Amino acid sequence: MIIIINNNQSKGKLTMKILKLGLKTCFAISLSFALPMQIQAQSEERIEEVITVATKIPTAASDVVGSVATISQEDIEARMVNDLPQLLENSVGVSAPKGTYSGRSRNEGIIIRGIGDSRVNLFIDGFRIADSYQSGGFGKDLVDTGLLKRVEILKGPSSAIYGSDGLAGTVSYTTKDPSDFATDGDNYSSLTFSTNDANNLSKVNYLFATVRNSFEAFLQIGQSEMDQMSVHRDATEKLNPMKGDSESILAKFKYNFSNSADMIFTFDSQTVESDYSLLTDEGFSFFPQIESVSKSVGDDHLDRDRYSVVFNFEGNNKYFDSGSVRLFSQDTDQVQHTTKTKAVFVNGFAGGPPTPMLEVKDYQFNQEISGFSFDMIKMTGKHSIVFGGETETAEFSRPKDRSEINLITQAVNRVFFGPEIFPNKAFPDSEVERKALYINDRISLNEKTTMVLGARYDSYDQKATPDSLSARGNPNDHDVLPRSDSEVSVKLGFIYDISESTSLFAQYAEGYRNPDFNDAYNTYTNFAYGYTIVPNPSIKAEYSEGYEFGLRGKTGKTSWSLAMYQNDYKDFIQGTITGFIQGIMQYQYANLGEVETDGIEFEIGRELNRNLYASIGASFADGKDGDNNDLQTISPDEAKIRFEWNSDNGKFGINLISRIVDSGPQDLPPSCGRSGCTNALMISGRTTHDLYFNYNVTENMNLKVGVRNLTDKKYWDWITVAGMSEGTADEYLLPGRNVSASFRINF
Repeated sequence: MIIIINNNQSKGKLTMKILKLGLKTCFAISLSFALPMQIQAQSEERIEEVITVATKIPTAASDVVGSVATISQEDIEARMVNDLPQLLENSVGVSAPKGTYSGRSRNEGIIIRGIGDSRVNLFIDGFRIADSYQSGGFGKDLVDTGLLKRVEILKGPSSAIYGSDGLAGTVSYTTKDPSDFATDGDNYSSLTFSTNDANNLSKVNYLFATVRNSFEAFLQIGQSEMDQMSVHRDATEKLNPMKGDSESILAKFKYNFSNSADMIFTFDSQTVESDYSLLTDEGFSFFPQIESVSKSVGDDHLDRDRYSVVFNFEGNNKYFDSGSVRLFSQDTDQVQHTTKTKAVFVNGFAGGPPTPMLEVKDYQFNQEISGFSFDMIKMTGKHSIVFGGETETAEFSRPKDRSEINLITQAVNRVFFGPEIFPNKAFPDSEVERKALYINDRISLNEKTTMVLGARYDSYDQKATPDSLSARGNPNDHDVLPRSDSEVSVKLGFIYDISESTSLFAQYAEGYRNPDFNDAYNTYTNFAYGYTIVPNPSIKAEYSEGYEFGLRGKTGKTSWSLAMYQNDYKDFIQGTITGFIQGIMQYQYANLGEVETDGIEFEIGRELNRNLYASIGASFADGKDGDNNDLQTISPDEAKIRFEWNSDNGKFGINLISRIVDSGPQDLPPSCGRSGCTNALMISGRTTHDLYFNYNVTENMNLKVGVRNLTDKKYWDWITVAGMSEGTADEYLLPGRNVSASFRINF
């Protein structure tokens, strides 16, 4: 979803930001040279990161063309991360908004440089992550962060490597392996207890790993109980209470056939149960019928199961040096169950006493994905080549049921205003088949210059299978036609070593996103509110072009990077009103929008001495649509400052993380809805601090304590509340001061 603010700002705003940041960059780099060299000598150099997501070839971070953010297992554990927003909160130019739909609050997905929703590719161990779909929108918060050992975020269009949905970027999750914990002939076990008072989290995590000659095994089981995430104590609105629990299992079995071949079987499962007291449903409502709801509860359930087999091998022949073949299957089943106890005034207030009713809703979303892929690597002369292909099939279903039970007569009604007849389907069962071939070549032109050239061909076949239930959900008998499309995406980049310590990079990259099942086949008709969604047979893919220019350097114990980017998006899919039929408004998804985002990002880190490391990251972004209106999905300017201190003996560590965020857009027009217009919510800037302590009690025992929002600041995230009215956004406030803790014992 792309939301627009009718609030134009000066064209010179971003230019001034770039000038200011350039001065700050020069100052920071000069400062790194000015610090005493004897301080630098006291510290051992940090091991340089190796990046895979940029080209699928492991590459030193300093040699990567383009911008990539990384999150390590050590960082995830140090901050006691438990959800998607916490996972991404320190990544420059990346964010995760929150949304509330049907009274349920959830994390929506990932935004990279102002563009998100289904326009960001997400993978786990190289496999596409399933969708989370509820009334009102998508989500991608389907992975237990406790299973992760690494996250890599490729910023900017990425379809030349990863295909459809790589419009804004790609996020790659990597789960833990047996060899991360155990050495040959050894076993490793740990038990971790975690808690967080922001949502009354109670979590237990058991981990086991073993390595025995040619066999390796890993098992991690997590169980959590939690409440609804709290908001700041100054909130005036009461949240819908929630009690939830989740279970996750990650099992890996690896067999080494030889030193040059192995096979890995993985089972990854997650179950989430959420019980809501939907207080916002309670009370009188007068449309489409007069009723008084005395109680409303939600019971939601999510199951996600992934099975995969990966065969890795070395060839050392003229065609490839090494490669991998992957097979996977992933099933996701969601149920959104709502039960309302209510009194219905069937004939109005003057028509006699109300009738006691029980309303039951069961809305489901089921998705099955299976596929095959292969990747081959060949190093020859000045070329580092990776090539491969994939085929993937995804099936989607959205069955819905709703009934009213007369508690006096026990009569069951499944016909509602319109008439809308249940059970039905919001869209016909649909299927998508993707096929792709790609190649990426990293070419050493000379000692100082490297070129990266990549291309990918994708084909896309989509069809719907109407049945009697989808016919009920499509009372106007809209056509749902099959779609076929193909696309070639390219990437071209250079990196040039200006000196031994500084390099310059530039790249052009393309992205695209095919219409998903919702864009292509949604036929829902809401008679109560007078609208119908008409499938668009002419809908086509969205496209993006990304341009990026950057500098990167490392001097002594200081490393830094500066990136400037511009991304142009066209044929954005948006909903539009196309007319009326028999008094019903026709709504259709169409290629309407053009969007441009640009910005600048800067990061610098320095080892001040053997115990202390400091880093600063800053992002300044701007985004406009084709009419020069500002995008709401652009986060305000922000800086993230981090200090990490560790004792000489390695037993004690402290992390202090500060975030300085500019105010959101000001002078916004009123926010208008069915009940009229009210002042739009405008948020001020903020500075927040998080403090984390790490203590190795013994060699086999570890204690961590964290205090988030140390100064108890009341604040919102702009990307979550953009477009909302004053007085209606308290449920989106972030928590006040809160404490988390974890205790791990190894045995």
